[in-house]
Amino acid sequence: MLIRVMYEDGRFDMVRNDMLDILVANMKIKKIRRASGWVDVERDQVRQSLGVPWEGQERRAPWPLH
Repeated sequence: MLIRVMYEDGRFDMVRNDMLDILVANMKIKKIRRASGWVDVERDQVRQSLGVPWEGQERRAPWPLH
């Protein structure tokens, strides 16, 4: 599944779930597009970061999709 992202420099891209984890961990993206709208990575908790497990609802599709 590809996820729409906005990089820090304002460029847009579509990335896989595994790449999204890396980009979020390295603070390379500014926003992530969800069905409910854009999510700000700095303001909203979107993925596990700094060793703190995510306790919210899982919104990603299981990988790989068959």
